[in-house]
Amino acid sequence: MKKDSIIQFVGFVTKLDFETFIPQWEEYAKEFMKVSGAKILQRESDVKNSFKYISQHESNDAGFRFKFMKGRNSEHFHEQSVKVSQAGGYIPIQIQAVQNKESDFLKVMAFISHDENDIDYYRKLSHFKFLNIYQAYFENCTYGYILEFFTNETDAPLLLEQLQTRTGSIAAIYKNCAVPQT
Repeated sequence: MKKDSIIQFVGFVTKLDFETFIPQWEEYAKEFMKVSGAKILQRESDVKNSFKYISQHESNDAGFRFKFMKGRNSEHFHEQSVKVSQAGGYIPIQIQAVQNKESDFLKVMAFISHDENDIDYYRKLSHFKFLNIYQAYFENCTYGYILEFFTNETDAPLLLEQLQTRTGSIAAIYKNCAVPQT
């Protein structure tokens, strides 16, 4: 990930299993891939929150565009029961873990509201090894920050509990999905 990158986070709400979802997602993500060289897809390990899948698309700020959704915050896959929610474009302000190199860890993602002013609170939490912090780049982003905590399997539920007690924080455990690189 480059310092001047913008990461587009897209959430998917669906009951589709991975094998049914992935071909639909790949077709949908092609528009991003015209300007982005990297994509990551994660799936929630225990679907309790709003997003069963989250994808991240990296682009430099000069090439970034919101054409993907034509100005809407959510839409659906054609002929499928998948709701798509744009979280928006975020800039990395702290990167301690590179996605592909930290495969031994689980990822706990936290979506932090715009009302949260104490980002240091999250840095001081226990039960994680690495923390990536993304800050909203555009005013219309859904969240103020998106955090990726990399932790081991034993500590993940403890970290999740810490995050869920904080007002303005939505958190879940995600695992990277193996998707073909186009």
